Amino acid sequence: MTLRRGGRRAASAGLLALLCGLTTGGCGSGAPYAESSRTEATVSGRVTIEDKPVTNGQVIFDPANVKRPKEPARIAEIRKDGTYEVTTLIGANRVTIAIPGRRAKAGAPYVQRICDVQSGSNSFDITIP
Repeated sequence: MTLRRGGRRAASAGLLALLCGLTTGGCGSGAPYAESSRTEATVSGRVTIEDKPVTNGQVIFDPANVKRPKEPARIAEIRKDGTYEVTTLIGANRVTIAIPGRRAKAGAPYVQRICDVQSGSNSFDITIP
């Protein structure tokens, strides 16, 4: 089969239109999902380093995102046995574990994680490397 110069351009234009349609169709805006609910849930767990409980510090759950930008962080004190409990909003929460006097290999006195909080009771045990 032989393509003439005009046919090749038409084929290229058709392929380009198809690719544009595939990249823009069916995927929404491309922005990550952000929870807007103000529903609260309970989170509890235990914080450990090398299988030993962390005996002081804080676990901070930050539920703020683009749909609830002014939502304050929720703070739980780490108890002597390494446990904590806090009430926060459902959805993705940025969790910071702050341990006073911790000398981390990387130099930071805190560790961050993302936890997906579901309605009801949640349990997140945190192991610090």
